[in-house]
Amino acid sequence: MGVPSREGHNLRRSQPMTLWAERTTAERVKILRGRAVTQEALAEKSGVSLGTIRKLEQGGNLSLPSLLKVAVGLGTDVSVILGQQSPRRGMELDERAALRAVSAAVHDTGLGIGTDVEPGSLDDLRDAARRADAAFWSARYVELGAILSRLLPEAWALYDAAGPDRRGAAGGVLADAFQTAAVMANVLGARDLGYTAITHGRNVAERIGDDLRSAHLMASLSWICLRDGHTAKGVHVAERAAATVEPRMSDSDPDRLSVYGQLVTNAAVAASRGGAKADTARDYLSQAHAVAARLGREHARGDQGQPFGPSYAATQAMSVAMALGDTSAAVRLIQTTRLHPEMPLATRARFHLDVALTRTETRQWEAAAAALKEACRMAPTWVRHQALPGVITDRIADVSVSMARSAAQAAGVPLVIR
Repeated sequence: MGVPSREGHNLRRSQPMTLWAERTTAERVKILRGRAVTQEALAEKSGVSLGTIRKLEQGGNLSLPSLLKVAVGLGTDVSVILGQQSPRRGMELDERAALRAVSAAVHDTGLGIGTDVEPGSLDDLRDAARRADAAFWSARYVELGAILSRLLPEAWALYDAAGPDRRGAAGGVLADAFQTAAVMANVLGARDLGYTAITHGRNVAERIGDDLRSAHLMASLSWICLRDGHTAKGVHVAERAAATVEPRMSDSDPDRLSVYGQLVTNAAVAASRGGAKADTARDYLSQAHAVAARLGREHARGDQGQPFGPSYAATQAMSVAMALGDTSAAVRLIQTTRLHPEMPLATRARFHLDVALTRTETRQWEAAAAALKEACRMAPTWVRHQALPGVITDRIADVSVSMARSAAQAAGVPLVIR
């Protein structure tokens, strides 16, 4: 084969590049599969039939459980298959700047460099950590970036200067700040930053001997693995951490119950999306319901992270049911689940996305579009960084292009009409 001429090389470079979002789902799957992997090999890696792969690559739509399996087989996330190559594609300029600031703070603080700042007071830093957590769950990512970029170095300075009697408290705030940075990075598509922040946070938690914080950080790591397409790893991380903090029957500590409940819930969700057998997902979900019943209310360890309780367990049961293809169970959960008024905005919006997806499975198209639009109305910034709106609008487009176009516009996702 001859060497391409420079003129030919420049000609190809000058032609406009087709954007990832402008390609069809079929084209994206073929590109992700590549020439070195046959359809048969992808079907085997994904645990689906060859006909399923052929259907997808010929422009057909798959159920969510099948799509999740193909994503695992491709070693990617559903958002990539659907044209959202990374949730980062939905970021505004100020969000990108916020993420960049948090990235610098995470790396510099973790390395102990660039932190020549005065340590904040413990009370002020605790307040900042609570405000950061609230900003995350309300999808106020620009505000969150501003808080974390100051909180991390100031918390490190306090931790570094603290004596033995205050080192544990200072380290706790620092570990929590790293955890919030990790989940922010995860939602915005910066997975490597998420892994790094979790590593730094866990190192601090272990130095101060805080097993509960360490396990809570592993719950966030499990979620990052799930969003990164590593579902089996997500199950493994969650179940190992859960074993370290499993409460005794007489244990009524709400913090421990909340962290353990979050871990077994994450294990159930990751298992349902291809990380383990369906029975494993159901077993962990059963444990989550049992722990939620013991708590009797929604509770977050130290007011940090996702509150866990009966309402949250019910919302995740619906997500698991849909991933396992149990539409009838999901429909029953729509009718019986009552969202706790103090549940975070992002969690409530996610529930409405799951409702919308369930309605597409039961061919209630107008109800599906209405639920999707409700999620968009509630949390428009959060929705831009999710994969499910793309799944839902693709399904609606099969029966009504105008309805799908309206829903896609509300969600801010690309709609490719085949």
